[in-house]
Amino acid sequence: MINLRHLILEKCGELTRMLRGLGELTGLGTLGTFALSKNNYMWRGSAGLGELRRLKELRGELDIINLRHVKDVMLESNVGALVNEKQHLHSLNLNWKRGEDVNAVDEKDIIMSMEVLQPHSNLKELSVWFYGGLRFASWFSSLINIINLRSHYCERCQNLPHLDHLPSLKYLELSHLKKLEYIADNASSNSMSDEMMMMSFFPALEKLSMYSCPVLKGWWRAHTHNSASSSSSTENLFFPLPSFPCLSTLIIQNCRNLSSMSLCPNVDRIRLYRTSLKVLHSLFVRGASDITHDVGVDVSATSSSPHLSKLTYLSLYGIENLECLTSEGMGSLTSLQLLSITFCPNLASLPEEISNLTSLQQLEIDHCSNLASLPEGIRGLSCLNKLQVWRCPILSERCEKEKGEDWPKNIAHIPFVRIK
Repeated sequence: MINLRHLILEKCGELTRMLRGLGELTGLGTLGTFALSKNNYMWRGSAGLGELRRLKELRGELDIINLRHVKDVMLESNVGALVNEKQHLHSLNLNWKRGEDVNAVDEKDIIMSMEVLQPHSNLKELSVWFYGGLRFASWFSSLINIINLRSHYCERCQNLPHLDHLPSLKYLELSHLKKLEYIADNASSNSMSDEMMMMSFFPALEKLSMYSCPVLKGWWRAHTHNSASSSSSTENLFFPLPSFPCLSTLIIQNCRNLSSMSLCPNVDRIRLYRTSLKVLHSLFVRGASDITHDVGVDVSATSSSPHLSKLTYLSLYGIENLECLTSEGMGSLTSLQLLSITFCPNLASLPEEISNLTSLQQLEIDHCSNLASLPEGIRGLSCLNKLQVWRCPILSERCEKEKGEDWPKNIAHIPFVRIK
């Protein structure tokens, strides 16, 4: 089998080990999955990480499973160029053994378990699962061709590598990072000018997804900017807030302590699911001092930028403290086509400025028990062709066809109405 070129192992999550000697197949181009032994010691005849070193022709996607943080595994791999010389790989999935107790493992060894897996700079996609370190490896910032980056269940991680300058990064997904409080540290921005920071801030990012990061507070930890140059100057208390120049989709789910976000002038879709009211305000209300002071930013520097004028889809789910949608936020949503509001029990009213949503085609309201009526401004929405009201006892009664108080003046003109 020395001339074997393709060993196709796909969706083999239960694979327990590889045979020792796999590294002799130096012409192997397709592997798919490389499984380490699930035990804390090497089975006789099992392949270790060191076998990967000679497989330089691997291409396509590689999934390495059952990685461990223990020092013995690193010694077995001889800390060589395990993945770095595989220039034809475009996708790499690094899966550490789930549930491994790392409390007794030295933090240096934990980080080294990731450092030795540095990929070639040609890599396009990277996923990290169940990594147990407080921080990620230093090589993340060198992934100049990375397009898609995902991190899942890295529950001890407190610091992410600097990603905002990666020129090709289009998709970033952060999921179940239980100890992460801030995405970035302002210390990195202190070494560059405001202009350089604004120009280099996620220049290609199109989709940002953040799920179940329960202690995440904001994008930056509060620091002064360029404080070394003039520590006594009050102007150093803030720095201009960069915006995502290309971001089109923003998803934030179960991040209840998140209080602020960078501006997204070109965003097309926003989905906020069980988030705090503050992050909603930070996106829709510019210049709110109680929000900007939390992160040490000056939003006045961005006040002239377009404000959500390209947004077509907005979904708000489970924002418990939401009592009303601000009229200030509604004013610029002239491209919005779908507005969905679900499980917001304290929502009491929609603003009359809803009439500014001149492109709105679909309005969905579900499980908003405190919402009593629709604003009269809804009559001016000539594009609105679908209204759905579910499980809103007060509002449903007012919207009942030909009987409800709101029907003749606000609803009768809408082609499709569904009340439940």
